[in-house]
Amino acid sequence: MRHLNIVKLLVVDDKPENLKLIPGFFEDSKYFILTASSVEEVIEACNDIEFDLILLDIRMPVDGFKVFNFIKSSSKNFSTPVIFMAEVTDVENITKAFKMGCRDVITKPFRLEEFISKVSVHSFQQMQHKQINELILAKEKIFSIIGHDLRSPFNSLIGYSSLILEQLRETDNLEALKYAEVINRISVKNLELLDSLLVYAKNLQKDALETFTVININDLIIEVLQVAQPAALLKNIKLIKIFGELAETFGIRDLIATIVRNIVSNAIKFTNRDGCVTVQTNLAGDYVEIIISDNGVGMNESTVANLFDSNKVESLRGTAGEIGSGFGLLLTKEIVDKHKGRISIESSVGVGTTFVISLPKYARR
Repeated sequence: MRHLNIVKLLVVDDKPENLKLIPGFFEDSKYFILTASSVEEVIEACNDIEFDLILLDIRMPVDGFKVFNFIKSSSKNFSTPVIFMAEVTDVENITKAFKMGCRDVITKPFRLEEFISKVSVHSFQQMQHKQINELILAKEKIFSIIGHDLRSPFNSLIGYSSLILEQLRETDNLEALKYAEVINRISVKNLELLDSLLVYAKNLQKDALETFTVININDLIIEVLQVAQPAALLKNIKLIKIFGELAETFGIRDLIATIVRNIVSNAIKFTNRDGCVTVQTNLAGDYVEIIISDNGVGMNESTVANLFDSNKVESLRGTAGEIGSGFGLLLTKEIVDKHKGRISIESSVGVGTTFVISLPKYARR
């Protein structure tokens, strides 16, 4: 990662006095300044170094606009912002400079405060832009690694459980067959979920409207509860579903399933043996409500207030020692927000917790 305080600045001017004057403006600052007085020097500098900002005299012996075009065609500095330096009376060229896409213009005679201010602002913005791009590339690399490393074991689980299923279907061991089917189904669903989450994470800032579909909430909940059933059986927790009027929303199906799955999983995690978790649907005005309640350990007001605070993520052990990452609810909130929905929580220690997810209702025409 590049150090944010080192600015690489190229100053291009055919007048020696300006090439001495301008670096002096930044003597006490952390600038690496290179000067060039000819096209050849500009070409050499731009081929060797990726600058954060370029100051270019508009009236070079060779047309300054031709130098600008070269800079924008170079492999290292095509995105580097260029500030033209021009006489304050050179209105025609100043107008042309902005039309060509320069970042700004500094007029002559120079005013020190304006000069330093413009160079500082534009160079800092460019460095921030580069750092953001570096972070995006790093994030994409991480996603690629995660996708590869997690996809492989899921594919193995699916493959081996399919082989076991084939063999068990030729026997009378119905109980083993049932559990093998559960393992296979969960593996397939989790692989699908992994793919969806990776796509979502990569496109979080983009418009995902083209991937939205009409979702039958009741059908989705049935599928989620089937996946959650094995964890509930281990603690003899009843999963109860209560469906109101047919409810549909418009969104990314696997991500809506992630919302329900995360909260149901948390409810099972923090409910004692022989407890119950209820998932209910309801229509409330222009919203579809998914109400998930448990009679588990509950939370105090402080815990509820900090559930969606990324600076206060805490992973607590469940009633049977279950562990988690603590980030499930943060992802849940982010998905709800992406779908223009709302989420609310009511909880009492020793009584239980109720989550209400409200998603925009899909109205068929």
